[in-house]
Amino acid sequence: AIPHDAEITDCSMLRKMCQEAMDILDLESQSLAVMVGTWFGQDQRGISALEHDNHSENTQENVDLLSMEAALEEMAFMCQVISRYCVFSQQIIVKNNATTTTDRNYNSNLQNLLTEQSLHYSTLETRLATMQFSQALSLASPQLIELGRQNLKVPSIVEDAHYLCVRAIERAAGTRSERAVWTVGHWVCETWGVDESGGIDSGGGVFRALMEGVGCTSEKPIEMPQQNESDRLGAMSKLENSFAAALLESMDDDIGHDVSAVGVGRGPPSEGMSSALWEKIGVGGKFGENQEKIMQIKIDAELCALNGIYAAGNACSALSGLFAELVEECLQDEGVADSSVRTTGKSSMLAFARDELASHSRSYERLLKQRVRSLITDWCGADDVFDCDGRLCLQNLRLFIENEEYNLDSASFKTQESEERLEVEIIGPVRTSQIFIEVGQDKCDAAVTLQMAEAMSWKSTEIILDLLFRGDKAFNDWGAMLLSKQVRMLQNLYCGLVLDSTKAGATPINTASILKQFERINQAVSILQLEKPSDWLAFSYQVGESYDTNLTVEEIQKVMRLRVDFSEDAIMKVCSQMKAS
Repeated sequence: AIPHDAEITDCSMLRKMCQEAMDILDLESQSLAVMVGTWFGQDQRGISALEHDNHSENTQENVDLLSMEAALEEMAFMCQVISRYCVFSQQIIVKNNATTTTDRNYNSNLQNLLTEQSLHYSTLETRLATMQFSQALSLASPQLIELGRQNLKVPSIVEDAHYLCVRAIERAAGTRSERAVWTVGHWVCETWGVDESGGIDSGGGVFRALMEGVGCTSEKPIEMPQQNESDRLGAMSKLENSFAAALLESMDDDIGHDVSAVGVGRGPPSEGMSSALWEKIGVGGKFGENQEKIMQIKIDAELCALNGIYAAGNACSALSGLFAELVEECLQDEGVADSSVRTTGKSSMLAFARDELASHSRSYERLLKQRVRSLITDWCGADDVFDCDGRLCLQNLRLFIENEEYNLDSASFKTQESEERLEVEIIGPVRTSQIFIEVGQDKCDAAVTLQMAEAMSWKSTEIILDLLFRGDKAFNDWGAMLLSKQVRMLQNLYCGLVLDSTKAGATPINTASILKQFERINQAVSILQLEKPSDWLAFSYQVGESYDTNLTVEEIQKVMRLRVDFSEDAIMKVCSQMKAS
């Protein structure tokens, strides 16, 4: 029998031999890794091309983008392998004898290689992403959003930019390098940045592309006749005017063309898309054989750009969600179970990118709302145009309400509230307006259509309330009932615009936001239908706490004074009590 002490000695010797063998394998592995990593950049054609940063526009460079991306895929994988091996080496291999300078240098050299390769990868990744984005800009054009909807298009730059960003983020995350992920995240945030001041020379690449109309039209600019200097300056001044002004000017000219059938002006929207988009498509003088085509191209480009803004907001939200997943993974690696705990280190940088992109998404939502309202003002009528004879649908609404009589008897009410009459005089012009025609041709995303309906609802209620607050109208019970029916028909019209645009099988759209725009005018109608002013103290209601959805005391007083049978003393008493409460 072998003595017990001898068995212990043999086990110790075997353990020592295994440890020495593992140390030798570790040193050899690190040595080979350092050597291969040093050779990698020299042997990769794609890496070499990226380092030269050649921006020449030729076919060969377009082909090289594929080899560049393939090389970066290999570099990212190499960084991941080295990172995982370093962690393995530190956790598994016990370096009891790693006290010599050689041992320490081998481990240090591998860490230095990882740091160098991660930094190199980060620089090349953002450079490649920038080159790919530039190529996407040069190839941008309107693209179909859904199969079977031939008129619904979005600028391809939005989808391309989202795809490029997702690829770059996933590749950077695969390197297991904090620097790589943060560098790519910073580039992504810059690419989607929004300048809400309205300038097109700042903000991210996607924002600037949308403001300049890149990819919003595939039509070539239509050449217009040459102009002398005075005509050119005149055309430039017209370009800066609002749509309504251009339309009025065209109406004044005896041009033998039905302008109302076109329904848009020759200039860009006063606060809408950048004039660069309109100049790109072409501007000209009189209506000629190409003018109607030019107008339609501009309309399609505007709607495509609006779809692009909405898609950009969704893309930012999706990218924010991708970074949120990376934050969760990072917290799990750090051993933090509660994601609400304040993040630090790597997770804090990822959280910053997540929050920044979420902020960009909200900015695109606000931008869409602003652009749609500007477009509605230009296409449907602005407040400063009163001599257009109702050719613009919302100006027609203003003229109709101005001329409508609301101090009626029962016989007059029966005539005035006729469905046929209201359909022809108030609903018909809106239903046949340019906005309704374009939406009816399925050119707008459902969310963009909803924004248009909200903007038209808001503008309609503001027009009616403005006329009521002037104090020129006189109401009795019959007139209040008539106004209530007119407002209700407008509500149904705008809700129908959204509901009709929803395709079968699509997610139903909530029209509550449209009805919200009518809250103030509904309050005014309710006041006009009271039997006496004091009834408002019992039946009054508020929608939220905002003045956007509620009438002020001063406005309530103005509305009450429109009733011919309300005494001034009773009105003042009610308003005083409301102010006191």
